[in-house]
Amino acid sequence: MIESNINDQKKSSELGLVGTSYKFSSIEFRESLMENFDDFASDFEGCNEKFVLITCNRIEVYFISENTSNILEKYAKDSRYYTAKGKDVVKHLLLVSLGLDSFLPGEESIYYQIKNSFVKSLKNGEVKSSLKCIINRTLSVSKKLRKAGLITSKKEIASEIAKKAVDYLNQQSFNAVIIGSGRTAKTIYEYLKGYSKSISIVTSRKLYNAEFPGARVYSYQELREAFEGSDIIFSATTTAPKDYIIDEDFIKGLQNKPKLVVDLGVPRNINPNVKNMGITYWDMEEIYKITKNDNIAPEYLDSMLKQESDSIYLAAYYKKIRPEIKNIMKRAYHIINEEALIAEKHLKDNEHDTDYVLKKMAERTVKKLLGPILSNPKNEDDLKSKINVLEALGAKNEKDSDSHKA
Repeated sequence: MIESNINDQKKSSELGLVGTSYKFSSIEFRESLMENFDDFASDFEGCNEKFVLITCNRIEVYFISENTSNILEKYAKDSRYYTAKGKDVVKHLLLVSLGLDSFLPGEESIYYQIKNSFVKSLKNGEVKSSLKCIINRTLSVSKKLRKAGLITSKKEIASEIAKKAVDYLNQQSFNAVIIGSGRTAKTIYEYLKGYSKSISIVTSRKLYNAEFPGARVYSYQELREAFEGSDIIFSATTTAPKDYIIDEDFIKGLQNKPKLVVDLGVPRNINPNVKNMGITYWDMEEIYKITKNDNIAPEYLDSMLKQESDSIYLAAYYKKIRPEIKNIMKRAYHIINEEALIAEKHLKDNEHDTDYVLKKMAERTVKKLLGPILSNPKNEDDLKSKINVLEALGAKNEKDSDSHKA
């Protein structure tokens, strides 16, 4: 468990995860969840910390709360969600950051998506001590494993999708349109440069030629002009749910319809009904079906990932109990002073020789300080309970010491 500063009156705070992804739910369900995200997010309003990760393929909430078990129980009943608690949450986040839970094992874009979401959560004050420690260390371990070459694939999903699309067209040259100007759009552009006869970029912001050298740049107001005569369209931008950039009426207005439309948005940018007009339409759900047989995550990483995630989890746990350790140190200082006075009195009264007095002093000091945890803890909860006892004793001794000084 990840613990807050706990006393006997407070419930323990636990690390939890609720999420859904392309493996568990349809694209329609994820669009609906995004559209009504405030209702979903309301279940996590009382959490001590939370981190929300939303990508084309997943919606996840990592959180720390005293109410974790109840939250998880609610979503565990719905097969479209997955839930986890404690160390399993950290292992899942590490898998995600390494791209091992993606369409393409090892893809890199998810690493940057986590990083960007993390920065946003920090600014909003939603991520604090424990989650900050967990996410920072997870990103660090992910970077280390990638650098060491233990993740075999470092390709982008967008490159793989572009490759599949080019193979599908099966023609030597073609006209392509890319809607968007972010990382995904640039990845697609870099792949298409060697194949496409011409590439057009549609964007809502001003572009410099260096970003897409050789491409024609259009605004959204020039969308029809950009699309006319295109063979393939990639949409890689962000829209509100059901706020489609392209619909059936738009396609009807084109003299020459494209052969393939690839929608990489979730929510989708293009109305899926265009596939009823003789156009091949791929959304992220269809792309998963096309690519899933090509990509198998390496099994040899499982043991290493468990070890790394356990280490990350424990680092966050021990960071949280530092206040308890501080109280133990205060208690130790008080006990040593107390025993020193007793030993000094025995020596002064010549009741025992020096070696005997010092031996007994050490025995009593150790017993007083470590008595509550001399027996091995049965499990993590037992360790927590024993630490709570020490914390309470430390606080009591500090209070007694202050009263004595007064």
